[in-house]
Amino acid sequence: MGVPRPRPKPNATPDDLAFGINACTMALKTGYAKSLLYFGGTRNDRVLELVQEAEAAGVRTEEVEGFRLDQLTGEGVHQGVLVRLRAVEPVDLRQVARDSGKASLIVVLDRVTDPQNLGAVLRTSVAVGVDAIVLPLRRGALLTPGVHRASAGLSFIAPVAAPQNLAMAIRTLKEANYWVVAAAAGEGAEPATSFDWPAKTVLVMGSEGEGISHLLLEVSDFQVELPMDQRVESLNVGVAAGVLSYLWRRQWPFPPAS
Repeated sequence: MGVPRPRPKPNATPDDLAFGINACTMALKTGYAKSLLYFGGTRNDRVLELVQEAEAAGVRTEEVEGFRLDQLTGEGVHQGVLVRLRAVEPVDLRQVARDSGKASLIVVLDRVTDPQNLGAVLRTSVAVGVDAIVLPLRRGALLTPGVHRASAGLSFIAPVAAPQNLAMAIRTLKEANYWVVAAAAGEGAEPATSFDWPAKTVLVMGSEGEGISHLLLEVSDFQVELPMDQRVESLNVGVAAGVLSYLWRRQWPFPPAS
């Protein structure tokens, strides 16, 4: 018998999977994993532990050759393991607004398409305690395998909302007493480090290339910018969103633990 020929490599990684140890761990913990595939020759103890955890949770496991994982992940850094996923359901933005406390931060991403940046924003948002991260359904990066990996799997617990229209979503939040703060340099922008952040803030971030759309700037109440050395033109959205979110949190600290 001859050696089985590898299947043709797909043009893109399927969106219904996550790969890498951290992303797979979170998918299992949150119940989003339907099945787990792993490299049969692995000696990685963490991968073997994941296999045991999956089997204990009733998740189907399958031992495969390394080239199969390479194919499915588009040659991504899978560390010898991937999971197929159940659909990750978005949160209801209106419900989030109704349930929010005195202080609430919601992050809106306009035309952010880079999975690394989106993953970084999701990871920071979970750390800061953001109530929702709003992504456009049609423009931007939704929860792809690259996003799951870049967020170290925190995409599975991040409260992501995906409305059809960002401008309408922002108007809905304004009706719920949120103030809209756009991260946009230029005339009228206030230094973010001295800005008086509203308790209920919608922070709008744009892509590094295109920035925030004119329509979203029009519905914003304030514009802020990060003071920077003149030799630095800009920060990527992942870094900028993290800095701005923590500036808001500095003014509105976490409630004391009960």
